[in-house]
Amino acid sequence: MSSVSGWSIRRLWCLAALALGIGAVAPLHATSKTVNMKLIVLVNAAPPCTITGGTVAFGDVLTTLVDGVNYVQPVSYTLNCSGRVSDYLKLQIQGTSLTVNGESVLKTSATGLGIRIRQAGNKTLVPIGSTQWQNFTYTSASGIALEAVLVKASGTTLKAQDFSASATLVVDYQ
Repeated sequence: MSSVSGWSIRRLWCLAALALGIGAVAPLHATSKTVNMKLIVLVNAAPPCTITGGTVAFGDVLTTLVDGVNYVQPVSYTLNCSGRVSDYLKLQIQGTSLTVNGESVLKTSATGLGIRIRQAGNKTLVPIGSTQWQNFTYTSASGIALEAVLVKASGTTLKAQDFSASATLVVDYQ
């Protein structure tokens, strides 16, 4: 019979069988032991932000001058995200939308009148009622600078009346 490192193959088989047999024997008395575990869990939650302000007042408006250029107002709001885990955030405006001249704008209580929300710097439209997000980097209580502009649908004659609209500004991690 051939040998492997001084041991015969038969002896190796016996040792292997003995090792398997020892591992299969159940202990006579079961014991328990407490083991301390440390778990690190990442919860993908929204940033802990507080948004204040956001009210826009257009004042007295001449209905004949509503053209998407006149009556621009800043959307003044403060964004406080002191407990955030990242500066890379995104913004979305949720509300009832109205399509005016091909744009998704915020619907008002006046027929044919909408409010275009756009970024103040580059005039990019922030569509209402869309799943699109506007990415930004948070810096000391500032989000994206926004503007509100009155727009009316082509061929619409606006009536003199009070109007209102509401929307929700949503902030999340990118």
